[in-house]
Amino acid sequence: MKSFATASFLPLIVLTVVCQFYSASIADEPVARKPETTLFRETIVARHRELLRDAAKYVEQNPTASDLDEVFAWGIETSRKLGLEAEATSLAEKCLQARTTSPNLKTPANQVLCVGLAKSGRLNDAVTVFQESLQNVRFNAASDSLDLAVELVGQAGLAGEHAKAREVYATLRNRLGLNPNVTEFCENRIKKLELADTDAPEIDMTDLSGKLTTVSSFKGKILLIDFWATNCPPCLAEFPKLKQLYADYHQQGFEIVGLSLDESREIVDAFQARAQLPWQLVNEAEQVKTAREKYRVRTIPSLFLVGRDGRVANVDLKGNDLRQAVERCLKTKTP
Repeated sequence: MKSFATASFLPLIVLTVVCQFYSASIADEPVARKPETTLFRETIVARHRELLRDAAKYVEQNPTASDLDEVFAWGIETSRKLGLEAEATSLAEKCLQARTTSPNLKTPANQVLCVGLAKSGRLNDAVTVFQESLQNVRFNAASDSLDLAVELVGQAGLAGEHAKAREVYATLRNRLGLNPNVTEFCENRIKKLELADTDAPEIDMTDLSGKLTTVSSFKGKILLIDFWATNCPPCLAEFPKLKQLYADYHQQGFEIVGLSLDESREIVDAFQARAQLPWQLVNEAEQVKTAREKYRVRTIPSLFLVGRDGRVANVDLKGNDLRQAVERCLKTKTP
């Protein structure tokens, strides 16, 4: 294992590039597929799981190796890129304990450890690590802590621990309360999370084609309510994944309604002509205003996943976390 860096990293780089190219391709042109179909990405992820285990063994067997920082850096980056934090908790712990580790690796290693613990079902331990990580954070340097809080809350939401999710934001707000942006962000997220496990607020929605619909009309199906706008880069960045998610599960009862905060109907029409989003879009100003009030939306993107029973199941999940939540909701029986 002495040649870990040279023997393992070169094929790893090739695999990573291929994986990124493949992911981009399916995002641009979603194709309906069976969820059980084995994808090339899954093969890549499985290979990286093995490599992460090998990396942890290498560090354990070679605690004074000169390339430890290289191994740690690769493991941290890879686990975060592929969502394999749970497989990298041991490596992250060793990184935090190593005396020779570069200071620049400490923060991302702590993030991997925190998220990895949460994904492993050790949510309380993850929250403890998060709280400890806030001790040395300055109020004007909160971006990393905010990002970590969002990831941790996502895992708490998947576990149905919405009270714990609110606790994470409350802890961050109390610790960095001198930063008004952090305070506003956390308070808004806490208010939205209070809707979890409650009946989804009813709203009337008239889509771009003039069709009137309501939240309650989707009862028995899985509904994603997406608040977005054409001038919101994070909103637009999520659309390729949402299109693939819709292609995969629409036939099983998954629906999306997008509420656009754009002031101009012409802008939304022009965007839709290019994007061809396959779900209903709403841009009627008063309806969107009312919906924002009922769903406590102050910033976008804001997403609410409503289960078959008409209750809010999850708030502000995205990417693979959202996919997991949708798959879980689809397994529930119609009330």
